[in-house]
Order: sequence, then structure tokens, then C-alpha cells
Amino acid sequence: MTLQRHAFGAILVALLSGGALADTVTVVSDRDNTLIQPSPVEVSIGAAANFYVGKTGPNSGNTLRRGLVRFPISAIPAGSTVTSVEVKLFLSKGNGGAQTISLKRCLEDWGEGASIAFGGGGSPPEPGDATWTQRFWPGSPWSTPGGVFIATASATRSVNLAGFYTFGSSADLVADVQGWVNGQTSNFGWVVTGNEVTSNTAKRFETKESTIPTWRPTLTVVFTPPPPCIEEDLNCDGVVNGNDLGTLLGVWGACPAPCAADFNDDGVVDGNDLGTLLGAWG
Repeated sequence: MTLQRHAFGAILVALLSGGALADTVTVVSDRDNTLIQPSPVEVSIGAAANFYVGKTGPNSGNTLRRGLVRFPISAIPAGSTVTSVEVKLFLSKGNGGAQTISLKRCLEDWGEGASIAFGGGGSPPEPGDATWTQRFWPGSPWSTPGGVFIATASATRSVNLAGFYTFGSSADLVADVQGWVNGQTSNFGWVVTGNEVTSNTAKRFETKESTIPTWRPTLTVVFTPPPPCIEEDLNCDGVVNGNDLGTLLGVWGACPAPCAADFNDDGVVDGNDLGTLLGAWG
């Protein structure tokens, strides 16, 4: 290992120990759909440019609509600390004046198939579609029809006229995304609910299939990435232990560059590198 590598690593760790700089990532939804209460049969609109939220009027049987939206979080490194979360949706049409829309963390996986309809009435579900009773059409039911989600909203927002609406950061939104980043809970996105009591209050939002890219749902996350691993921590789990020793022994002998276990860069993993690892043990 060269002196320069030692010095650079020490400076980097020292800088980070005083507070790592926050990063921001904004992503478009990678899955969205509408749960449509059967009237009388199951339908879906997985590939449509819109999802619907709230209660329809008599012409649609006074049935309920619930949105489903999920965002990829792979751009957030494991071990990051999430500090702020915002969800932005575009409302393109709505009835019933101002209504409260809620994001509720979904607890079961669901799909988006190729079904499409020009309106919230839906069409016959395609394989893999989410419907009111099925997570993946056909044959994979929700534990409870209408979707399974946390009853308490992670965020709420009053919406009325067409335009952008941002669900500002809340402790629950942050906790949702932090749980997904940590792997404590699986990322099934949110169920979007509206007024489910009063007729003619359904709202229409744009999906990732929107013909206007800037109208598509977005998630913005501010996070502090984890500090870099010390180089003796070969699996980057925050501790130098038997797992790292096993990795080093597994490449014992000649080890052409790049070779993470060759700490002194002499082209071979031997007792010198073993001593370096043991010196950082714990």
C-alpha cells in the first residue's frame, strides 16, 4: 500500500467524520396502476396514462378508485440516512372540488400489466395486472380486497384544480423510504386514496405512461450516504472480522491487480497483507 493511498484515505475519512455531504436523487415511478372496485367484473388500467383516486358518480356505479405508485430506490446506497422525501403528482382532471389525497404504504406486492382504457372505467385485466381483488392477475389475491396498506397516511395533501401537487416531507414518508433502503420492509410503494364517501369526487393523476414526461410521478429523496469502508473491510459491512479473513485467504498467493486483499500492492497476498488485516480487526 502506498503512502499516498494511506494519506488520501485518512483525509477522506477525516472529512466525512465531520459530516458527510447530503445527496439528492429524483426518480420517476417504475410502476403504477388503479384499483377499480368491481362493477360488476374485475378490470384494470395498468398501461394507461392515468390513475384514479376517490369515488365515482352514479354513471360509474358510485364505485371506488385507489391509485398504486412505486418508485425505484436503487440509486440510494445501502446504509444511507434518509433526511427528506417528497412525492410530486400531476392532477390532470378532478371532480368534487378540493379533496384530501393520502399516500399509505402498501404492504403487499402488486403488478402492472398491459391493460389500457381511455378513462377510469377500466378494461379486462391482462396477465400481471393489479385489480381490486388480485395483486397479480390472475391467481394472486390481495389478503384484503382493495389493497393492503397501512391505515395511517404517510402524507396527505388537499388537491383541487389541475396542476402539480407535492406531498412534502414528513416523518412517516422518511420512515417509509428509510425502511426500504435498510431492507427492513419491502418496497411496494404507496396506495393513493381519496374521498371514498362522497360520490363524484374522483381525481385523475398522470402515470409514468403520461405523454408529457414532466407530468409523470416523481420521488425526490435527500440522503446522507454512508462513510466509505476502510480497505481492510473487504465486504464493506462496517467491521473487519472472519468474513474478511476468509476473503483474504481465498485469494492467497499471486493476486494480479486490481486485488482488494493485496493491501501493499506487491502483486501477492501473503503474511504482510494478513498482518495488515489483523491490525484493523474489529
